[in-house]
Amino acid sequence: MGKSVKLKLSGFRELERAMAEELPKATAKAVLRRTAVNAMEPVRLGMEARAPKDKRKLAGGMKTRNAKAERIPGTKRYAKQSGVSVNTGPTTGPVEGGNPAWQEFGTVDMPAHPYARPTADAEGMNVIAQVREELTAQIDKAKARIAKKAAKAKG
Repeated sequence: MGKSVKLKLSGFRELERAMAEELPKATAKAVLRRTAVNAMEPVRLGMEARAPKDKRKLAGGMKTRNAKAERIPGTKRYAKQSGVSVNTGPTTGPVEGGNPAWQEFGTVDMPAHPYARPTADAEGMNVIAQVREELTAQIDKAKARIAKKAAKAKG
């Protein structure tokens, strides 16, 4: 059975209010995306460091990317995405030794070489703290850019 984890997050309600009330919607979304990518950098680096070294293409292929909207089953339409989502992990597809998931979990013919789960366990709490810090900084930068643009427009 898996471990139960309880988290108490603070400071996010104020950040959410600042984005909703003080930033245009497109700017808020860009702020969230930059925050997510930047906060996931330690995870990307950790996965790269933990990936099997004899599979250099796997370790070198760790990236953080925007997650694409998923299709609604049975239609040609995409599900509406109200937030921002990024994925961090291998982008190399099949690598020396097989699929990246085979490296993580192993197969009947190959032992597991976990790199993603240990990184998530090690960095999870740090990512939450980083999101709060990064989001605060990104909101402040965006507000400063908006104020500078408004002052320039006034003449």
